[in-house]
Amino acid sequence: MHDWNNNYGHGDGSHIFMMVIMIAVITLFVWALITFARRNGVFSAATSAESPAQSAQSILNDRLARGEISEDEFKSRSAALKSISIK
Repeated sequence: MHDWNNNYGHGDGSHIFMMVIMIAVITLFVWALITFARRNGVFSAATSAESPAQSAQSILNDRLARGEISEDEFKSRSAALKSISIK
C-alpha cells in the first residue's frame, strides 16, 4: 500500500538545502560572468569612445602630474599629438 504520510523528502528540510545550493551556484555563475566581462573590457565603453589621440593626451597629462616627464617634454609631445590628430 501507499504511505500517504510520506512527503517524499519534502518535509525533512532537504528542499531548503537544495534551494541554498541552487542560489549558491547561480551566484557563482553570475560572479564568474561579471568577472570575465570586466577582464575583457566589456564594461569599459566610456574609455573606448575616446579617440587614440585623446587617450594619449590623457596619458601625457597623468605622466606630467606624476612628475615622470618635464614640462618641456610634455609640451613637445602634446604638440606632436595635436599635429597627428589634425591630419
